[in-house]
Amino acid sequence: MRDNIADDGAAAPRMNDSFGPHSSTGILYEFPLRDATRLLLRLEVLDQQLKQARGYRGRERNRFAAHAVLSALDLVFREDLRAQLLQQIYYLQRNYEILRAHEDIHQEGLQATLAELEEFRNELTQLKANEVRTLRFDPLISALRQRDSVTDAAMAVDLPMYQWWLSSGPDRRQEDIQRWTEAFQPLMDANRRFLALLRQRGEYRDCSASRGGFTASITRGHELWMVRVAMPAEAPCFPQVSGASESSKIHVRFFKTPSGKDASEPYRADFPFRLAVC
Repeated sequence: MRDNIADDGAAAPRMNDSFGPHSSTGILYEFPLRDATRLLLRLEVLDQQLKQARGYRGRERNRFAAHAVLSALDLVFREDLRAQLLQQIYYLQRNYEILRAHEDIHQEGLQATLAELEEFRNELTQLKANEVRTLRFDPLISALRQRDSVTDAAMAVDLPMYQWWLSSGPDRRQEDIQRWTEAFQPLMDANRRFLALLRQRGEYRDCSASRGGFTASITRGHELWMVRVAMPAEAPCFPQVSGASESSKIHVRFFKTPSGKDASEPYRADFPFRLAVC
């Protein structure tokens, strides 16, 4: 599925084709349009943090890993977000099932997409029964979760177990971190593939902001999940997006990059960028 984006402004100049969402010369901004998308993106960030922390043996990096595990647990066991996400996955599955009747659709690719959705849905529904649930009863994790509102500096004072863990040898800490991150791995892998599927639904279009503003009219047969804005790294501004998952219009406004103590101000010049609605 691809988006139909109608530019309400002037025609955009063609940007350098070498610049894209994963280019080293650009910045990709992603704006979630629903709480479920925000959950997915946060899980992705935590997945990256856990992977980085797993590769280090230093005390401070291990402290960082423990708090990343706490944040991930808080997200995946929020029943309201999980229920909403399961509902949205069901809607996506239903939309893709309808495409089975279209002969011009690549059926093998469609079947692979449906399999990815089903796998992710299963990972979410099985959370209460898998190893992630056991982390809630891990002595150290349980103690840290009870002190969630306490600052990191105070934890070492108020929780002798945590101070002992930080002072234990790197082999012991690495063993615990490995065990914690492995419990999340099936869910994180499924989340990564699901986000890739969402991102593929949006095709990048060359756009141009007129005096720092741009409005896109959306004509589509399925709901919106996120907006992606790709810009050169040296751009003198950054974007803000307003709109909702049920909106027919997406508004993009650009602001000057802050300097010193000055607050960000609207960027009033014309500016080329790339936009994808997923």
